Amino acid sequence: MVQVQQWRVFPDGTAGGNPCPLVTDARDLTAGQMRAIAARYGHESAFVTAVTGSAVTLRYFVPRHEMRMCVHATIAAVTALASSGVLTGGGASVSTASGEHRVSWTGAGPAAVTVEQLPPRFGAPAPVHAELAAALGLPPAAISPAAVIQPVNVSRAKLIVPVRSAGAVHAAQPDYPALWRLCSALDTTGAYVFAGHPDGDPGHLVARQFPVDAGYPEDPATGVAAAALAAYLASQHQHPRPASVRVSIDQGDAMGQPSRLHAAALSGPDGVIQPSVTGQAIRTGQDELDLSTLPAGLAEPGLR
Repeated sequence: MVQVQQWRVFPDGTAGGNPCPLVTDARDLTAGQMRAIAARYGHESAFVTAVTGSAVTLRYFVPRHEMRMCVHATIAAVTALASSGVLTGGGASVSTASGEHRVSWTGAGPAAVTVEQLPPRFGAPAPVHAELAAALGLPPAAISPAAVIQPVNVSRAKLIVPVRSAGAVHAAQPDYPALWRLCSALDTTGAYVFAGHPDGDPGHLVARQFPVDAGYPEDPATGVAAAALAAYLASQHQHPRPASVRVSIDQGDAMGQPSRLHAAALSGPDGVIQPSVTGQAIRTGQDELDLSTLPAGLAEPGLR
């Protein structure tokens, strides 16, 4: 038997947020079992494989593969460990397949957790406007010819796609195989489509994320992509150096799972951008899962 906690992260209301199954003691689980648990629930799932003082090791799985990093699952795991007293002091170092990430919070039962990402790596702008619009099921005019479509990697590479309006964001009806081929050709793990919010606030955005072959077509809240978007926006102002950016992002409305993410990309004196994402996790339940009921013999999942 294994204890699987259920969390929702980045909720904007009682029904919102991104679900996250969480195993806080996964030391004895194999990679195949972790993948099977993610497939059983159909969501990105987090597994705590070690805690030493303020150092935590996490692994993340979706139904079809292992992920290098997942922000919302990190927030769920740190909230669970801090609420139970396993983590104290308001800060921790989280070891993932993408590297070490600093995490901070306030209070014993944290109302919010901030996860720092790695300094961004920017791919070359991609002149795929017409092809991308078609893959998203949008008319060509939905993406401005002047829009900068660009891969941004802050732990897992995302294709940042600016469209003309929030209406276009919500109108997207992707041809998923075509979109996955395009994302893969650009060495990214998903497309993050965004626009300004209709309220006109420049710090308020709407977005949708379509992951590549994850086992589900859309994500209600994507911290890695939100951090990449903040870094992208900061990088658009590089004279004399990148700007500091703070944005709130509405995601998940098209799925009936409204979510709110807070992302920042703060520029240091040397011009290096430090992206981060802040959000809340709410525990919604717990299961006792019989491992013998999971599919046996799953192949070792690839890492993306």
